[in-house]
Amino acid sequence: MKTPQMNTHRLFHNFSNTKQNKSVTCSPVFNPVFSLVFSLVLIHIIFLPLNFAYAQVKASVVAIVDGTAISSIDLENKVQLLLLSTNKSAATEDLEQYRSAALEMLIDETLKIQAAQAINPNSFTEATASARSFFENAYSLQNLTASERLQAAGIPVSTAIDQIKADIVWTGVLTNKFRRQFSQIQSLAEAEQQRLLNDLSAPQYNISEIVLMPIPSRPLEQTRTLSEQLLNAIAKGAEFNAIAAQYSMSGSAKNGGKVGWVQAKKLPADIQNSMDNARLEGEQFFSIQSGELIYIFKIDGYRKLGFNDPSLDVISIGRAVLMIAENVSEDEKNQKISQLETDTKNITSCSDLKTYHESLGSDVLSQINNVKIENLETSFQEMILKLDIDTPSEVIQTNENELAIFMVCSRSKQEPDIPTIEQLNEVEFNKLYSVLSMRYLMRLRRAASIEIKM
Repeated sequence: MKTPQMNTHRLFHNFSNTKQNKSVTCSPVFNPVFSLVFSLVLIHIIFLPLNFAYAQVKASVVAIVDGTAISSIDLENKVQLLLLSTNKSAATEDLEQYRSAALEMLIDETLKIQAAQAINPNSFTEATASARSFFENAYSLQNLTASERLQAAGIPVSTAIDQIKADIVWTGVLTNKFRRQFSQIQSLAEAEQQRLLNDLSAPQYNISEIVLMPIPSRPLEQTRTLSEQLLNAIAKGAEFNAIAAQYSMSGSAKNGGKVGWVQAKKLPADIQNSMDNARLEGEQFFSIQSGELIYIFKIDGYRKLGFNDPSLDVISIGRAVLMIAENVSEDEKNQKISQLETDTKNITSCSDLKTYHESLGSDVLSQINNVKIENLETSFQEMILKLDIDTPSEVIQTNENELAIFMVCSRSKQEPDIPTIEQLNEVEFNKLYSVLSMRYLMRLRRAASIEIKM
């Protein structure tokens, strides 16, 4: 007998050491449609004279950008951050490529900081508080804070914090330089909100992105090679958000590449087609060249019916759990499965399921309340969406040596969670930001005096 297996630990992890006479309530988690997006990754610049914390390391100047020196220690810290982001070691054969990329990023950051300080000399310091929340979002792992992760790798936290501060002050540079263009954002946001209200059932994707653009020191073919290397690193477990924060030239880089929910039809046709194909093939990551840009996408979710999708319903779920030994034989397990199927086939309410669950002697809770279906593990979502209320599921074997029967106790449809004007202002801002950022940065590069000392 083949038993479906499913990891329900994410849903029921709070039940494991909790007695069953208690109740757990999970508030629906708001998954924002769009997130604040900014631009390129950048890194800390030390102005001469240099005061280094590394007493045993001799510092040198690797580049001078309009009179500002970039130190060898800053370069090495940046290289180490790139290696960490892509799960590479210092012994990688591509080390010189990483060093070259790090220097290009440092040069761009220097130009951005100089442009911001020309407007407000204190802008870089004033960006500190805002930078810290973005830092955690881009670099933290499930079991490590962002600071712990960098410190464990021997990388100063300031290497990442200062790159984010530079992105923040660069935003001020662009809004000051292109005031007329940014003044139209409010009207664009209002028009977008009305368009969403007129088409609530349009399919949506929840996506993150890495956008690569050829630059003079890295032409198109080399940029394609870089995209392949990054996609390969992600496939091997490298953190997508950290790579986006380092490499992406999109406005979403500061937020770890997170774009959020977008209507599929708003994407360029070639990108939408590739995204549909990747989803249907079960691929979470894919890359595509569109125009002069190369994209790496991560698909974090899909709503076939947009704001009216049933995955947005809020439910309560009951379960009956039978624990099995780790070394149980297949015959014994099949007997237990048959027992559960027989005992639950006539159960028609969650209260009766709870009574049966208690008779099995399990200490875990039998019910979870107020959870959005979309927030469940993907395969569990699919099973729940097929269940009628008060109808037992098939027997599921979890990763915790449990056999379980599930039941939907209640289900309620929620009002469409249309993004606010403030959220849409951010979206329109970042669209314009992405267009203007690289254009203006390339202008600054052409006008700057850049002397490479390596």
